[in-house]
Amino acid sequence: MTTEAVDVRSGRHGPDELWTARVLLPASERAPFAARRVVSTLLVTWGCADQVELAELVISELVSNAVRYAAAHGPVEVELLAGPDVIRLSVADGSPERPTLREDPVGERRGLGLNLVEQVAVRWGVEDYLLGKRVWLELPTVRDGEPA
Repeated sequence: MTTEAVDVRSGRHGPDELWTARVLLPASERAPFAARRVVSTLLVTWGCADQVELAELVISELVSNAVRYAAAHGPVEVELLAGPDVIRLSVADGSPERPTLREDPVGERRGLGLNLVEQVAVRWGVEDYLLGKRVWLELPTVRDGEPA
């Protein structure tokens, strides 16, 4: 896995830890794999192993979309935050074109990523980011040993 930059840090907010990480990935066909690996490794390290499968699935979809539609605009930035109540995943790219939720992708093999996000995320959205956009979503935090 080759990354252009990695910034991992934590900060204390009250009695609970707030963990954050940011990874800049080349917009290539390997980027979804690299993003899944980073997200799974960090969530396990941060005590959120119960959310790894779901987080891997949605980050893979978001990074795949960024590579498919914005590769010409430079690298893809993946950001992960794990706090006491929420895991926030985001993917930023250099394209200002916003993704759209497809109403009826029946029979389609593509175009399902945001439908998946819509089903599993507590909240999600798209915001302007530098010269492009950031797609973000929130999952509930389930700490290791807690009931889901």
